Amino acid sequence: MEIAHRDWGPRTIDIIRNLIHGGFTFNTLAAYLPPTGYIPPPQRQSDVLGHCPCGFSPGLNEYLSYEHRQDSFLHLVKGRAAILAGGLIACFAREVVDPYNVLDGPTKRALHGQQALCVWDPRQSAAFWDDELTEDEIDLICGTYEIATGKFAQYAIRSWWPRPISWKSSGLNVGYWSSDAENWFQSHMKGILETPGSVKPLSNNQWRSVLKFNTDSPKLSHKNDLLAAEYLRSFLHF
Repeated sequence: MEIAHRDWGPRTIDIIRNLIHGGFTFNTLAAYLPPTGYIPPPQRQSDVLGHCPCGFSPGLNEYLSYEHRQDSFLHLVKGRAAILAGGLIACFAREVVDPYNVLDGPTKRALHGQQALCVWDPRQSAAFWDDELTEDEIDLICGTYEIATGKFAQYAIRSWWPRPISWKSSGLNVGYWSSDAENWFQSHMKGILETPGSVKPLSNNQWRSVLKFNTDSPKLSHKNDLLAAEYLRSFLHF
């Protein structure tokens, strides 16, 4: 709906560049063979940056180590999936991923159902596939640790940056990467790098509190999603 409203195009690369620049969530689905059976989701590793002892308080060295791992991952083929995710995830990927890698469409891994998004109507002979991040990959991009709580076999999940579950309900989520989101991002990054120790990884609930801002923003974003879905249904007649 945003593409039609802004009259982007006519070239596909121009549309994709605008979607990337705006931090929108989108997909580049390609038709391929349908799945031959149930594809189980990848087993969650849940210790991307490690299981950490109770009282663990990462500082600048830990952040720089995480940043290196994040950058290395985004340079891999799954970096394009981070662009497609939009929002904060895409903010990290924009500095790394070539837009033409997104234009090329789904990777071979995605077309063969490996850690991929699949849209399929069983009445049709083809399915539509695209790259998609796993939960572990999202946790890596957001800088997530599992820190022992001191209670038997219990861990608290904390991250340097808000995970999608927190970002989606935040006041900065307006459906695209806004100037407010960019200002917050730069301020948070500056706090981590220039005043070590002043910024620490937070839990999902802590992030929700920190990112509250305008409480109407998530509602607006959800309403836009519903309108976009309604538009597509009328346009594609399904």
